[in-house]
Amino acid sequence: MRLSEIESALREHPGVRDAAVVFRESNPGEREVVGYIVPDAAYLESFLSGTEEEQKRLQKWRKTFDLMQFGKDANSSALAFNIAGWNSSYTRQPIPAEQMREWVDESVKEIFALRPREILEIGCGTGLLLLRIAPGCKRYVATDFSGAVLQRLKEQMAKLERPLDGVSLFERTADNFEGFAPDSFDTVVINSVIQHFPSVTYLVRVLERMLEVVRPGGKIFFGDVRSLSLLNAYAASVELFQAPPAMNLAELRERVLRRANHQEQLVVSPAFFLALQRRFPKISRVEIRPRRGCFDNELNRFRFNATLSIGHETGELFEPAWQEWPAAGMTIEAIRRMLEKPGCTTLALRSVPNARIERDISAANEIARDGGARTAADLRASLQKTETRGVDPQALWNLADDLGFFLDLSWASSREDGSFDLLFRRMPHGEPPPRFSVAWPVPASPGEDLLQHANTPGQRVLSSKLIQELIDFSKQKFSPSAVPSAFVLMDAIPLQSNGELNYEALPRPEISQS
Repeated sequence: MRLSEIESALREHPGVRDAAVVFRESNPGEREVVGYIVPDAAYLESFLSGTEEEQKRLQKWRKTFDLMQFGKDANSSALAFNIAGWNSSYTRQPIPAEQMREWVDESVKEIFALRPREILEIGCGTGLLLLRIAPGCKRYVATDFSGAVLQRLKEQMAKLERPLDGVSLFERTADNFEGFAPDSFDTVVINSVIQHFPSVTYLVRVLERMLEVVRPGGKIFFGDVRSLSLLNAYAASVELFQAPPAMNLAELRERVLRRANHQEQLVVSPAFFLALQRRFPKISRVEIRPRRGCFDNELNRFRFNATLSIGHETGELFEPAWQEWPAAGMTIEAIRRMLEKPGCTTLALRSVPNARIERDISAANEIARDGGARTAADLRASLQKTETRGVDPQALWNLADDLGFFLDLSWASSREDGSFDLLFRRMPHGEPPPRFSVAWPVPASPGEDLLQHANTPGQRVLSSKLIQELIDFSKQKFSPSAVPSAFVLMDAIPLQSNGELNYEALPRPEISQS
């Protein structure tokens, strides 16, 4: 049986979007058939969105959060500041308390800017937001699927000097909106939660129910969202930090790919929220911003906040006169001089390099293309010598405060280099200007398919299921000698410039599977 015939047959499987089949030498003089498969995203998603698989993944996260509350960190936490379980991906140690305080404070400020009066918080956890925001609200309804977490929150509320009479707590999953009347909240908050959802289908189901309970003119705040656009940079940054100095970049590349492809958490692109707006007409505006903060950590580097405005909005769309960030010569001081010019009321800059992650982007690019004998130590040394040309978003917010400007930043463009767009507006009489819709740069061809804007959490388990299906499928279809000895799942089949298969770019299978 010819390899091309095996490829064609494999493409008939509903879980296969593309396939390449080759001979590889397993031992000197021995050849084996190996199949390289690009999975069909919708097929994998169908695994995740099944009731049984959803419940398994939710139960896994529930158990994780329950156990966190029985540890010593939870038992010794300060009132209204239970941060048990918030660990660094780099060091695997707890994120320092002062960094978590900043994370909480900045989240609270952004939510208060929405002027909430009646809030529904989904996934309230130990009350890091609730205990700070609820005293200023008329009504605060909070849900969480972990009974142990809610018990900790109740214990904290009992110790407060003033009772929070307007707070109601419910133990339930995020998609359970039973008893919540239509148009009954002006604000829905879901902060640092969606990464624990079992699938993007589940996320969309939750959003549909949010749209029913938010009244026109209200807001939905998605906080601390992990960015798919920056997933490779994140994986490269963590793996390079943890790599022994002598590790060669080929091995480091495999580790980066493994971390990026085998995420247990749901990671979405900013473009996902733009696609939601096209699907759901009730969403009138989408604002996507990098997180504010001075500390250099993964929360500020690789995560964003998205705010959805619900219902018809009055006012015109503001279209700034965009200036492109120059290749050289632009600095924070140069921006200061532009803003200090007499008569300057607005300044709009596009594709501003992000100093927070500039080296992470460079590291990801170097690891992906390096074919030599360089090591992790070599790459670290090289990156330290590289000059950054970008600016830290927080430095720009500080500059705006100094000069009496209001600053909006946007990540709606979803660029993989992490660059952002900005708009300075002068604040008359020291008051922030009214908020209005801005025609922010967006991806040139934003896809309508929501699945393309999210990863597949738990892909290692799903991959094993798909591979076993392909093994069984092959045994039914092919003679024993034509059944691939191994399958390798890939994002795309590598091709040469002439369109032919790039055999050298195909990774070797780890073990025989059939």
